[in-house]
Amino acid sequence: MNATFDLKTAVSNIASRWKYKLDEVNPGIFRVDVAVKMKDGSFRYQFVWVWIIAGRHFGKDVVYMNSRCGEYNANLNHYKLIKEGGYGTYASVTITTDKRKDGTPCESVIVQAVQPVEHTNEAILNEALYDVAYNADIIEESYFGGDNN
Repeated sequence: MNATFDLKTAVSNIASRWKYKLDEVNPGIFRVDVAVKMKDGSFRYQFVWVWIIAGRHFGKDVVYMNSRCGEYNANLNHYKLIKEGGYGTYASVTITTDKRKDGTPCESVIVQAVQPVEHTNEAILNEALYDVAYNADIIEESYFGGDNN
């Protein structure tokens, strides 16, 4: 494990530097409201959840982050959606088990990044965090009708 890496400090520094809203929703689980600059100079905001999962990568700890794009449905253009995954540097597009706001189960399209803690520092976390937010925002806008998450 990267003994010098402290997730809370790193994510707090990133949020402070870029003026992102940051909440620690549970101990060690952070919600970052990442500002994504549009071509016209305006901003949209995308929630990215960040936490450490012990032992996920061949027994090693990872920094895991994800952002919800929308609820999966069979009418999505799967080919185009999979192609969107090619734009991520740190991030990938996947489907995960989720719950609707009312608590009923569903499947959601998310953008995620999984970064081994031992290879993570604040600069890498900053890049991965923005990559997840940027790609999730594009998919959300393109396939799910706008800024909903």
